[in-house]
Amino acid sequence: MKDGRKKKPNSSSREDFLKKLYLIAYEYYVNGKTQQEIAEQLGTHRVLISKYLKQARELGLVEVRLKDPLFEDTTYKKLFLKHFNLKDIIVVSFPFYKEEKDYHVGASLVGRILDGMLTNGMIVGIGWGSTLEIISKHLHPTKKLSETVFLPLMGGTNQLPHYFRANDFVRNFAESYNAKPKYIFAPFYIENPSQKELLLSSGDLRETIEFWKKLDLAIVGIGCYIQKSPLFQNKIFDEKYLRSLLENNVVGDVLTYFFNENGEVVNLAVYKNLVNIPLEDFLKIPTRVGIAGGLQKVQSIVGALRGGLVNVLITDDKTAEMILRYLGT
Repeated sequence: MKDGRKKKPNSSSREDFLKKLYLIAYEYYVNGKTQQEIAEQLGTHRVLISKYLKQARELGLVEVRLKDPLFEDTTYKKLFLKHFNLKDIIVVSFPFYKEEKDYHVGASLVGRILDGMLTNGMIVGIGWGSTLEIISKHLHPTKKLSETVFLPLMGGTNQLPHYFRANDFVRNFAESYNAKPKYIFAPFYIENPSQKELLLSSGDLRETIEFWKKLDLAIVGIGCYIQKSPLFQNKIFDEKYLRSLLENNVVGDVLTYFFNENGEVVNLAVYKNLVNIPLEDFLKIPTRVGIAGGLQKVQSIVGALRGGLVNVLITDDKTAEMILRYLGT
């Protein structure tokens, strides 16, 4: 009696099949032949070659690896190090800000760079802003960091746009790396400074904020457009502070510490009302990564670098070139 079950291919036939897939993949990826040329060579149809190439990828015979042409280019690094006291500058080939249509490609490249910086056991502070929101959604984790802690560098508020919700970015990082999140459930701005001290002394919040003195790495954006800042448009900061910033020729901010083009931070009375990492603690963090790009941020980036607010810059090639032209290099 015949057995109706299909016979399993023996090891020899499977080996022959894998060899065939390898041959087709080699001709296509290494020798650069078209699918039609390979089909004619093997006396079969192009559609079947396309199917075989897909199977070769699925079985792991083919690994596609793309290399950013600027990732290891030292030209920008040498030029920037002449002007700024940086630990590193990393330039990607695509923009990562929403004004550009291919921003997701650049954001993924930045995610890959950050992945190389992160190690297990680190304590990592996360800033806010539209750039960090995008990056936190395009992470490229290659490892689990179960002993790493991610936490915000400031409180939050529902009065500001969604890209000011640093807790959300912390969650994205922590979930991507199977790490430990620490959240700050406190307002960014507290009208009465004495209430701020009382709030910061509470148990859970005090425990999280104590991590600010132990940070290994900070990942922040660099702000610009002071007059258009939601902090002023939403009347979180009084207009008198805006006048003070304009009088001091402020060009940008990092974590709401406003600075001029020389990197000098403008002292504002409002700082005592803010729930964010103290500037002196921030500047003690060994690696402070600033991620920023775009024409409108050239002066902001220059100021942040001159003031040493960040010591690692991640930007795109167009912005890097504009900064160098601005510096007369």
